[in-house]
Amino acid sequence: MRTLSVSLSAAIAAALLASCAGGNLGSTGGSAPAAGNNASKVQALKHAGAVSIIPRSALPKGPVKLRGRQAPVAALKGIYAAEFFGSEILGYPKNQSGNGAPICTISGVSSVNNVATDTIGNLMVPDAFSGLQIYQGPAMCGPLALTIPDPYGQASDAAAVNALTGNIVIANILGPGYVVVCSPCTQLTPSSQGIGEVAGVGMDAAGNCWADAYNAAFTAVVLTYWAGCTGTGVAATGFSNTGYGGVDVDNWGNVVTLNWHGSAGTDLWVYSGCNPACTSVSDNALSNGGAIFGHLGRQSQRLVVGNYLAGQLDIYKYTPTALTYYYSFNNGLTASSDVEGAAYSPSSKK
Repeated sequence: MRTLSVSLSAAIAAALLASCAGGNLGSTGGSAPAAGNNASKVQALKHAGAVSIIPRSALPKGPVKLRGRQAPVAALKGIYAAEFFGSEILGYPKNQSGNGAPICTISGVSSVNNVATDTIGNLMVPDAFSGLQIYQGPAMCGPLALTIPDPYGQASDAAAVNALTGNIVIANILGPGYVVVCSPCTQLTPSSQGIGEVAGVGMDAAGNCWADAYNAAFTAVVLTYWAGCTGTGVAATGFSNTGYGGVDVDNWGNVVTLNWHGSAGTDLWVYSGCNPACTSVSDNALSNGGAIFGHLGRQSQRLVVGNYLAGQLDIYKYTPTALTYYYSFNNGLTASSDVEGAAYSPSSKK
């Protein structure tokens, strides 16, 4: 994951792909290495910003605008990919094992760490400069429905059950680390451990939400739970991750987290509960390389992750207890553009 200095208006080049500070997550800081130096490519993730939940009543009204190349009407399911240094979101068919070309694109985006979809197939694109952009589903690469300005920093991750009718939780980079709910946007109170760097956010079907982050002291990774995505958060107990990353919820209600260790790779840790007591279900390594973000498909039988070192998306067969590498694709993607965001459309039923 990368951050962007507020002083940079059009220049994205100073943003650095993240490596966690402290703990067991490797060293912090340093300059961006030359392409191909996979062992040291990941830098310090400066997630120090807000996460927002936006009810439908607070969403701006306005005309729908078409952007990018639309998918065929029949393409109601698929996979999205985002490159941090790219200017497009690429849409692919649900089965991409043949490594075919993208079926659609959404243009005019920048500095996108992650992308997400809801249970309907609406696409949420946290654009570091423009705020959260929502593209109407269920068709792939649908029209731009609205843009939500983000007053808390640079939007970097989002989650919702239905982004056009319900709440949206948004993560941000820059500023002190915290989570906010937008109705209009107000800060959610963290747990007593505080939040120093936010990585991923997730929401279940009941509207409860979680944030995966360093604590305020940057000494441990914590998972914070907000019942109804409101009020004061509670630090989840039994959360064993030593690295942070994306958060999702599967069809059985398990909280699925990417436990990222920089050049040491990533594992997928699945928990039940976490409201606030977590019970470990499984901990399985991503066998085809590291990733920071990823999402489950509609039936929670597939997981797609952004393999940024290889410049591709990796597909895994998922069950709550097992993870098996399936295939990869890279048509239209490049490692130098940092492939980070990955999502199935629609999302898991949660």
